[in-house]
Amino acid sequence: MSTFVFFHVGNDLTMPTAMVASIVKHNPGAEIIQVTDHHTPTVPGVTWTHPTTGDLAQLMLWRTTAFAALQLQQPALYMDTDMIVRKPILPAMLLQEAAIAVCRRSFQKDAIFNIAQRGFEYTEHANKTLDQVYPYIGCATITANAKPWMDLAERYQALPEKYKAWYGDQEVLRDYVNAMPSFCVAHLPEHQYACLPEHLDTYKNPAIVHYKGKRKALMFTEQTPA
Repeated sequence: MSTFVFFHVGNDLTMPTAMVASIVKHNPGAEIIQVTDHHTPTVPGVTWTHPTTGDLAQLMLWRTTAFAALQLQQPALYMDTDMIVRKPILPAMLLQEAAIAVCRRSFQKDAIFNIAQRGFEYTEHANKTLDQVYPYIGCATITANAKPWMDLAERYQALPEKYKAWYGDQEVLRDYVNAMPSFCVAHLPEHQYACLPEHLDTYKNPAIVHYKGKRKALMFTEQTPA
């Protein structure tokens, strides 16, 4: 049985409902876990929920520590809610013997990272490409158990405050993966496991499409394979 985990807080269930429905459609019988707070409604189709407490101003830190607190001891795919699954997915098979499988950037690799964002300055990354700064994307990650999330959460706590507001999840993911032996890490190509919709003419049958940013409205207008 495949296990999927997502984090969602807030009363708007539109995106997570679409995402969960796509998991159920292509992975019948899957275990789907909603990590959330103590007030958010349960998304239709989930197997069970895991309520946590955190700071909305540090949402990605909250998500990382909540995934660690979940303490799953089996392989699972942890994914963002602005994604649509198009195929059966077997996290254990994708992981093989690795401890973690990370989404490896495929798109905009040579774009220069914007160092001024959301009121913060990231001058330490000046003149670097996106692939140099964040080669791994946090939208789809498979772990064998809770230990990688516990390690990531510990690293996250040590970051400067600006990273606790934004980009900290990718900071710790990059440094964690780079510090691990190569045999402990598997890669999930972005064009297969988080494909942007504008690239579907090139990558016609990805396992997951990622409607991030301004693409979110397309989740409900584009047709997905039967």
